Formats: sequence, C-alpha cells, structure tokens
Amino acid sequence: MIQMKKHKIYEAELIQPACPYCGSLALLHNGHLITNIRYLTANASHPATIRLAKQRVRCRDCSRWSMAQSELASKYCSISNASKLKILSALTEDRSMTSIASENNVSVNTVQRVLGSCSHRFLDSYEYLPAHLAFDCMISKIFNRSKYIKTSIRIDLAWSLN
Repeated sequence: MIQMKKHKIYEAELIQPACPYCGSLALLHNGHLITNIRYLTANASHPATIRLAKQRVRCRDCSRWSMAQSELASKYCSISNASKLKILSALTEDRSMTSIASENNVSVNTVQRVLGSCSHRFLDSYEYLPAHLAFDCMISKIFNRSKYIKTSIRIDLAWSLN
C-alpha cells in the first residue's frame, strides 16, 4: 500500500551493457538507483508502479560514470512518458486539472508541469508577418459608428518589424 491505496508493484532491472561514451564493455558495476515509476492503468482505483533498478557503472577505459537509461521515463523522473502523454490528451478536453490528476494518479502540480513543458509550442511567433492582412470592421467608440474596410493589404516580404 502506497498512500493508503492498493498498488500493483512490478520490479525490473535495467542493465547497462556498454559504455555510452566510448562503447567499451569493460565496466565496473557500482550498485543500482531504484526509481518508482508510476505507469498507466485501465482502472484508476488500482494504480501500477514499476520499481526500476537502474544499474550504475564506471567505464575502465574512459573513467566516466553512467547510469542505465530507459525510454519508459525521462532521466530522474518518476512518471512514465505514457502517463505524460495521457495527461496531455486529457488537457485538450474541457475538464479540471484536479479530475485529470486523480484519473492519472498524479498531483495537480504534475499536471501543471506537463502543461508547462509543452506550452512553448502554442505561443505565437511575432518574428514574421503573413503575406496578406485583411481588415473587416473597425469600430470607433468615440463617434459611435463603425467603418467597414474591405481592403486586403499586401506586405512586402523584405519589410520586417525591426
């Protein structure tokens, strides 16, 4: 039981076969880093946790330290990449962050961090202008009337904002 919930815990070991820097097989093994990774389940009432033992090694040829890496989760992260993708897809729906967090067995702060990690993709870039700008209606609050402009303005591509 973790945080008063029944969990399914799976244990796995991740082995480093060769040095990622020089490719040497002469490695000195130096224990494991155990990471508890939260993983997706079909039923949110019985969450699954993968207890992953990542092998730490030191290369005898280049004397550099490394740790085994998995595509299951990012380095030093305890939430699986599949869970992050599920959180992102749930954020596209009209739901609260609290309900998304409880469905995926994560905290609300984790949902906010996942949203913040991809928010740079949705920001508008003001480094360029489109080739055509069209204005439909301008409303003047001073004179209480509106002007309809049905003009399309062509912008030279050599012109810039700077």
